[in-house]
This record gives sequence, structure tokens and C-alpha cells, in this order.
Amino acid sequence: MRLDQSSPVPPQTIGVGVRHSSCSRCISYQLLLALLLLLPRLCDAVNMQQFLQSLDMMRNGCLTKHKVPIDILDRIRDGDFTMEPTTDLLCYTKCVAQLAGTLNKKGEFSVAKAIAQMPIILPPELLEPAKSALNHCKDAQKAYKDTCEKVFYISKCMADFDRPNFKFP
Repeated sequence: MRLDQSSPVPPQTIGVGVRHSSCSRCISYQLLLALLLLLPRLCDAVNMQQFLQSLDMMRNGCLTKHKVPIDILDRIRDGDFTMEPTTDLLCYTKCVAQLAGTLNKKGEFSVAKAIAQMPIILPPELLEPAKSALNHCKDAQKAYKDTCEKVFYISKCMADFDRPNFKFP
């Protein structure tokens, strides 16, 4: 069947045949996500202030799901992972990784995805230090089976490797 301007079939019934009310909402979310991912590339890299604001947004998003005291979050923001991690803290770090787009379809931390996301979410002055830390720590997760633990301990390794340049929501 040829689809053109003279086609008697209304546009909303072409293809699938039925339009769902949530479909337009899904398209809107997809467009918003695409804009958010492309915006840094279109407008140069993010600056440090924008990066720190994005850390706050990720923190707020994950804090509602995982009850971690603010003083603990402030410590890990500065690279201090010396506390005994609770399940909430372990899974908070995984939540952050998920928001950053660094988990694969199985919910596991992906070094390749993390490296691909770096130019999008990091300011230029943190790109090389973050790549170096990640390359140094990429195997730190292999000692753990739980995905929350994997993300926590790779983050801890990166903080230990280059604490002056480490930032975490």
C-alpha cells in the first residue's frame, strides 16, 4: 500500500492502527531526554557550576529512594568512602550510576557506557582525570556479585585513586 497525501486512511491509523493516549507522553519524554543528552554537545561542554548542579539533581532523585544521611552523602561527595556502607548507601551509588546512564541493560556498571557519558556530563577539566581513574579501577567491581556493591566499590576506588578530582552526588 502506498502512503501519500491522497491516501484515504487517516494518519493516526497508519502503521499500528490504534493510538494510545500514553504514546504522545512517551514521545515527549523521549524528545526531552534526547535534548538533555544533546544539549551539552550543541552548546559546548558543561562547566563546573552546571556539573555541580547536576550532582545535586541526581542526589535529590536518588535520596528519595534510598535513605542515606546527608552527612554521609557529603562525605562521599568529597571522596571519603571510609564508612561501613549500608544497603541504602550501596544502592544509592547504583541509583546515581543509573541516572548518569552508566548501567547496562542488566543493571550492571558498564565501563564503556561510563566513558561514553563522560564528555556529556563532565566539565572538560575533569575528563582526563576521570578517564584515568576509571581505567585504573575498572576491575574493582569484579570482586563483587551484587550490582549495588559493584558500583559502590568502583566509585570508592576512583575516589582513592584521585581524590582531588573526584566528585559524587
